[in-house]
Amino acid sequence: MSTRWLDRLLMATLFVQTMAKIQWQGGGLDLTITNITCLAFVGAFLLDRLRARDSAMPRVCITLCGFMLAFLAVYLAGYFDLQTRQGLAFWAKGVTTWVIHFGFLVVATAYLLRRGAELFDRSLRWFLIGLVANAAYGLVQLVLVVGAGINLDQLVVAPLTAGQGKANGINVYGVVGGSQSIYRINALTGDPNHLGVMLCVPLLVLLPRYLSDRRGQRRLGLLLVFLLTVQALTLSRSAALGDIVGLLVLAPTILPRLPRPRTLLLALGVPIAALLLLYSSSSFVRTVISSRTNVNGSGVKTHFEFYSLVGPALDPHPLFGMGYNTFAVFYQFLTGKSDFGPHSFWVATLVETGVVGLTLYLGFFAWVTACALAMRHAADPDRRLLANGLVAALAATVAANFFYLTMGFDYFYVVLLLVIAGYALFAPARVAVSRAAVAPARAR
Repeated sequence: MSTRWLDRLLMATLFVQTMAKIQWQGGGLDLTITNITCLAFVGAFLLDRLRARDSAMPRVCITLCGFMLAFLAVYLAGYFDLQTRQGLAFWAKGVTTWVIHFGFLVVATAYLLRRGAELFDRSLRWFLIGLVANAAYGLVQLVLVVGAGINLDQLVVAPLTAGQGKANGINVYGVVGGSQSIYRINALTGDPNHLGVMLCVPLLVLLPRYLSDRRGQRRLGLLLVFLLTVQALTLSRSAALGDIVGLLVLAPTILPRLPRPRTLLLALGVPIAALLLLYSSSSFVRTVISSRTNVNGSGVKTHFEFYSLVGPALDPHPLFGMGYNTFAVFYQFLTGKSDFGPHSFWVATLVETGVVGLTLYLGFFAWVTACALAMRHAADPDRRLLANGLVAALAATVAANFFYLTMGFDYFYVVLLLVIAGYALFAPARVAVSRAAVAPARAR
């Protein structure tokens, strides 16, 4: 396969990483569009390397392979703790999906390092375009259901998937006054909290770039307003927590770039005044805001209830947990659902993979964070801004995942890809080594 077609396949793969509703079912498996594209890219890359008889692998990819083998060992150890056929089915499905996406992370990192900065920039752009397209779909989804009662998923997802995708439509949070429905945008992700947390990434990655040149990046400013609006319409408290933590991490970068206090006050005055007017004049708005800011509601209690059950779940198998991706089996007595996911990535990691698995993941994430921090010292100021945004995005996702779960999702492997490949391409020490290796070759 030519380099051009590999590039296109990679861009297509990055574009669809948040579109979980597009899937097909067969033989008891849910085959998502992301599984298909990731598997296709991995296969095409390996075939290309076999034809070229090229087995060279960058150092960071060797490190990734080491982590992959360590994770696989933990997951295989958890296999021996499985107690039911249902648990085995969930474990097999989870491990298979994980192998596809972690394998994609390794292979895509190797490919980006071969192709260089230009393809890295295209990859970042197409990943962000995919997120923006998903957000736009969500806004149209809301307009159609409110204005005409139309389920956009039935018009788009159902035909694309021959009726096998998730065409359940927009999320209905509740009803006010017996007639006014409260909608939460879920777009093509399937869950409003998923979309909200995912949008932390483009917001925090693009914000430093916009503030570095506000006049020259006005379109980018409008895009940020659009993404923030869609995120707000998800009504996700986890996303709000992520934004707050991300902004705190970004504070040293963005505070010197903020406009003067007077300009900032004028810019924020209009939306704040509009919100206050809506709050004072609309009982619907007051009800929605009160519901999502109430920390004593059933939703908040459910989140903390899962934390309280970590101990009993770990008692039988504290080292390697109950088995990867088997959370729903153990907690079915609490949720009443056979496929219910945990409300926390960290709870899931500890319960499913035990103390060993959590320790391993913390070590892996510490390495990824170190890569992002090293990239902040890149020679190019634009790369430094990107690195600061990626550090903030990692912190935001970690915080949001204490009360929700997206760090095991397909899109997060792309965030890891951008961090690791960016480190290898742009961190000062890596660039120096690369130049030193090229110089003797030119001399010969």
